[in-house]
Amino acid sequence: MTDSQWRSVQGTLMTSEPIAAYGGITIPSETLNNLAEQMTVGRLPFHLEHDLSKPLRIRGTRAFVVTRADGIDELRFEAEMHEDDLPLLELNRGMSVTMRVPLERDGAAEERSNATLEVSADHAWFEDDALFETEKSLLALGIAPETLRVERTYQFGLVPAPQIFLDVIYPLVVSLGAAAMWDGIKVLFRRRRTPSGGSAETPSVINISVFDGDRSLQAVVTTRDEAIAQQAFESIGPIMEEFFRSAPASQTSGEERQPVVTWDAEALRWTAPN
Repeated sequence: MTDSQWRSVQGTLMTSEPIAAYGGITIPSETLNNLAEQMTVGRLPFHLEHDLSKPLRIRGTRAFVVTRADGIDELRFEAEMHEDDLPLLELNRGMSVTMRVPLERDGAAEERSNATLEVSADHAWFEDDALFETEKSLLALGIAPETLRVERTYQFGLVPAPQIFLDVIYPLVVSLGAAAMWDGIKVLFRRRRTPSGGSAETPSVINISVFDGDRSLQAVVTTRDEAIAQQAFESIGPIMEEFFRSAPASQTSGEERQPVVTWDAEALRWTAPN
């Protein structure tokens, strides 16, 4: 890619104002500054509409916190975006952050930094009890407690989507099998609730991120039908095997699109990596 293919963009991603979708919670300044630091060093990827199947090519990100005259803090950013991705941004003017936080256990937040399997779900659509039940199901599969992390997800947009996130290392998928992992998280599908302003007809989105060293593959299932989600999990093994067998040892930076596959419910197959 040449420098002429990149265009400057800027915007506000989130603020410290109360968020109605999550019961009026506010994000402290310390958290906003931590997010700004992670974005500046390139640890947070950009996607359109919180959708892993719609990655945006971003480089040179600089994020910072600004305090408005009314005392509200804003997390802002400046970056360069690939010119081919600009039309996507122009059609969806709002930008925001997806943030995961640990569940509270006995009044204290629990952190598991050595997790090889992380599960989170949007807090407006999936209550903590559903996540705790999911954790029990996954532990029953033989996953060691110290390698499992279950969290809430907050999406700072106008209306959060019913999203479930599953981050897992590839050797664990090989060991357990993707179908077994579905058995562990399907309780979230069954215990979904519809928040104020949401619609029961909105499909759930399961975002699967599989990692093997520096390589990663994103897989996205969008459906309201539990049987379709189960079929997608049962069919993903060959796609992952082929990808990690042929993918280079080190993948590209955010200047290139990250590999994504999506489940085609009509054709009953996974799309090829983009």
